[in-house]
Amino acid sequence: MAIPVVFSTGSLYPFGLERVYGWAAEAGFDGVEVMMDERWDTHQDFYLGDLAQRHGLPILALHPPLRRGAWGLGPEETLVRVARLASKIEVPVVVAHPPPPGRALERWKAGPLREAREQGVAVAVENMPRSEARGFFRVRRQRCSLPEHLVGIGDVTLDTSHAGASRVDLLRAHAILSGQLRHVHLSDSNLELGRDEHRLPGKGRLPLKPFLAALAAGDYHGAVSLELKPWPLGAPDPETILERMRAARRFATEGLEGGR
Repeated sequence: MAIPVVFSTGSLYPFGLERVYGWAAEAGFDGVEVMMDERWDTHQDFYLGDLAQRHGLPILALHPPLRRGAWGLGPEETLVRVARLASKIEVPVVVAHPPPPGRALERWKAGPLREAREQGVAVAVENMPRSEARGFFRVRRQRCSLPEHLVGIGDVTLDTSHAGASRVDLLRAHAILSGQLRHVHLSDSNLELGRDEHRLPGKGRLPLKPFLAALAAGDYHGAVSLELKPWPLGAPDPETILERMRAARRFATEGLEGGR
């Protein structure tokens, strides 16, 4: 079975969910990953189900809000509720950001992460970008930036831009985490420490084609989700956006075909 190539709606967060969903369908993606935020459109089961049905494009992952979402809850309760929502609308994967190192990772694993996984969906913990910045932001991003930090945590989301910002060898990360890998965020990076760039595939220095070939040649059963930024995609011009979305999808598809 071919690995689906999907589009994260967070890549074009300044636009409405309906518009981004339509673009993803027009550009030929196999599905979408919904980035939830403060808008109710990203939280309501009946609306998300209607979008998928009208555009003929399944939602293959939910990403909880990066900040406080429409429910107005803290991150731990939000994660559990997102997993419950995913189970209700039959979305197979929830992406989970680990807590900052100032909070106990083991308590999070035994509490909210365990409870979210009990909802019947895969909850895949994401590698975070390492930063050399001083002060609070350095503390927040040190843990779970290296593949070794995620060994034994269960299902994992491997974000290639985060790996680049941590100067992690992407092929080594895949080798270490392949047995846990459930979801992939694909984008490029110039490998500058601490710079989480989410560049267009092929516009940076990451070995993305060999990485995609390794996914296809292995036992990977998840999706590859294009998680980019609006301005490299050509925002706000719709024609440029669609052109670059199609090019990013082709890049991912060609890379995966190289591993078959």
